[in-house]
Amino acid sequence: MKSLRQYRALSILIVLMLFPFLLTYLGLDLVAFLEEIRENEKIALFFTIPLHIILSVSPMGSEPVALANGFIYGIYLGSLVNWIGSLTGSIVGYWLIYQGAEEANLSRYMKKLPPFIRNIPVSSPLFLIGVRFIPFVGSDIVKYVAPMWKVPFGRYLWTSAVAIFPIAIFMAALGSGATFLIDYVNKYWF
Repeated sequence: MKSLRQYRALSILIVLMLFPFLLTYLGLDLVAFLEEIRENEKIALFFTIPLHIILSVSPMGSEPVALANGFIYGIYLGSLVNWIGSLTGSIVGYWLIYQGAEEANLSRYMKKLPPFIRNIPVSSPLFLIGVRFIPFVGSDIVKYVAPMWKVPFGRYLWTSAVAIFPIAIFMAALGSGATFLIDYVNKYWF
């Protein structure tokens, strides 16, 4: 018999996954929202970090917010905000999946990974760090597979912190570079 605790965690996960879709459906204008936040960056942290966490848990991915953090805060603070948001989202996702997961047969999904990755044990730091660098899906693979395979939380936490750090810097650098590009275009072309 399934425990009520499993259903509660699953319900929270589903709500968090649907939240970005609801915001899009309600017509949130992301460009106008970013401009408003950029003008008031002191209060922006109260929006960008929770949004980053929610998108990290959802299947949509947090890349747009990570780029926006670099755009709003610059490379240094943007990297820190990206790291905090992604790591916290990763922890929340791990916890929700760990609490709500049943035993599942993931071996058929693991067979779809590239050969050089699928032969590495899931609980290995090499797997937990390396798979995160698969573009677009790597973080989700680790986030879903690690709690299902009962990877110890401590190992998941430190490998996530290590793997997310360079990605956070890269995304903030791209967003920050967009700021310079926009300023250059506005200065010399318009």
